[in-house]
Amino acid sequence: MQNFRIRGDLGAAICVYHGGEKVVDLWGGFAHRESKMPWEKDTMVPIFSSTKGVSAIALYMLASRGVLDFKEKVTTYWPEFGANGKEDVTVSDLINHGVGLAGISPPLTLEMLQREDSHKVARDHIAAAKMEWSRPGDRKGYMTTMLGFYESALVQLTDPSARTIGKYLHDEAFAPLGIADEVHIGLPESVPSSRVARLDGMSGLEPLWPTDSFPDGLMRKLLTEPNSYTGRSFRNPQLSSTPSVMDFDRREVQAVEMPASGGVASARAVATVYRAAERAINGDGESDNPLGFSREVLDGILSTPAKPGRLNGWVDEVLGIEVCMGAGMLRSPPPHLSSSERTTSDGGGRFMCAPGRNSLGTPGAGGSFGFCDPDAEVAFAYVTNRCGQHITDDPREFALRDKVYDAVRSIRNKEVESSSGAEEGPNLNLPNYLAKRFMDAHPELAPLP
Repeated sequence: MQNFRIRGDLGAAICVYHGGEKVVDLWGGFAHRESKMPWEKDTMVPIFSSTKGVSAIALYMLASRGVLDFKEKVTTYWPEFGANGKEDVTVSDLINHGVGLAGISPPLTLEMLQREDSHKVARDHIAAAKMEWSRPGDRKGYMTTMLGFYESALVQLTDPSARTIGKYLHDEAFAPLGIADEVHIGLPESVPSSRVARLDGMSGLEPLWPTDSFPDGLMRKLLTEPNSYTGRSFRNPQLSSTPSVMDFDRREVQAVEMPASGGVASARAVATVYRAAERAINGDGESDNPLGFSREVLDGILSTPAKPGRLNGWVDEVLGIEVCMGAGMLRSPPPHLSSSERTTSDGGGRFMCAPGRNSLGTPGAGGSFGFCDPDAEVAFAYVTNRCGQHITDDPREFALRDKVYDAVRSIRNKEVESSSGAEEGPNLNLPNYLAKRFMDAHPELAPLP
């Protein structure tokens, strides 16, 4: 309720699982600002890059079935990908954002994605692209939207039925989990517009207003340097002549499969996907693993920390801040880093990262976030239609997540205090320094004590 009263939410939903049990499922506000249409139980909304984590689940499933190996070269499955010096790129390099392929030229276009043979057209187009970096792993650079097209090509070429990633997830994940009507990567015409919340986004000169919530120079590059690597990353595919988050409010854009940025979903559906991953890690037996994740694949992902670029360290070439990416997800900083290396002098988190030590998830433009934290036994999702001005740790989402971790710590302390007197562990759920400096400047937006 504080999000609506003081943090500017219009319509939103949150769903949380703990230990496999759904413990929070809330929604409220308006799905449309103008019509005052209420946000209902089954309302969906564009979730932008929160789609990335959901799409990565398809790769985990295919790896668990033995038809995809993250250590193999991409050309093992997709020979054409080796064109223009990409022959040594591994699947892991690709989904770790460790290749210079975020801003290919010429870009994909909406018209290409609307063709009947769009998936082959997109696959052939991106296979011919040239890396902008000499070697995989030299740098890390956030593949804002392009990541999903590479992932979908891998799914098509390894799935025995040659399905696209949206169709594969619908059949193999969303339907078995009972959420096929609440999450889509490629929104069908059969879904009525009344079930999809309208975005309320930044307009005019609002993106240029100094809020200290964006990385220094990011908006300048996006708006005044469209040919920079950052500018091209956010303009692939080319959805309109003046790219904006509001492009994702258009049904013709929602209808195409954009597996890194184009998902339309409820918070309940996103949290349910992450619950499946969390239970596969922590659960007991096949009943807790309906998607058939293999222990070997999950252990391999969790035991392989995010890595910096060889030449640019942790600083992301696109976003301009230190970012932990790996296995198609936002990851936690490597465990060998000290507390001082994880934080800044003002106590904010140094990295754009997932909370906890073994968390998997991705945030989305506007404020959404979905993730699981196996150590806390939590699966979490927050979605909203009022697009905020933060690339991570939006104060609305962070305030809710902060209370979830408070609850987990309280439960665990109560469980052990009578026998061991165990102390509360370190708080790994720190806001990124960008979000912290914004909340320090606007203390009314910070989580309530």
